[in-house]
Amino acid sequence: MHPEVFVAIAGVALQLFLLITAADLLGGLFHWAEDTLGSEDTPIWGPVFVRPSSRHHDQPTYILNVPWQRGAGLIAVTVAVVLAGAWLIGLFSWQLVVFALFSGMNDLAHRLEHTPTRDLPNVVRILRRLRLLQDSRHHWQHHKAPHTSHYCVLTPWVNPVLDSLGFWRGLERLVVPILGAPRRPDLR
Repeated sequence: MHPEVFVAIAGVALQLFLLITAADLLGGLFHWAEDTLGSEDTPIWGPVFVRPSSRHHDQPTYILNVPWQRGAGLIAVTVAVVLAGAWLIGLFSWQLVVFALFSGMNDLAHRLEHTPTRDLPNVVRILRRLRLLQDSRHHWQHHKAPHTSHYCVLTPWVNPVLDSLGFWRGLERLVVPILGAPRRPDLR
């Protein structure tokens, strides 16, 4: 193999890794926000995000009772709008497509983490064994009280880094004084 081909392949692989990591971080930021900010009474945010999040913490497998299309539809529309907007203003790229698609997969990955292993497709089991997709044990750390870690649901490599750096606590020190966190007794 020519060195320039190897460099090109390594460059694409590194970009894929970084894009998937960024998509997992974006999903984690959103998960943190719906677990931390606002209340069930907050207009729009409360009924759409806070209420389902609260119920999910009380009944973790309830997510499997909600039709997957409910979350997937909103996410698909959001991804399509972002990609169309990027195309219209000349920012469309394969990297944006990868980032948008993996960002959109956060909800599905979360659902799979609550699906019994015996019911998972073989491809998901293989991706978990290869440590490319987060497994249920990793995600379960988020469901242990006080629910203040392991917000990222896509990969197994982002949470350990963010949690060991105190990323979420630092974000709370920045954001909570401005927006408040009425559902988190530890932040009142």
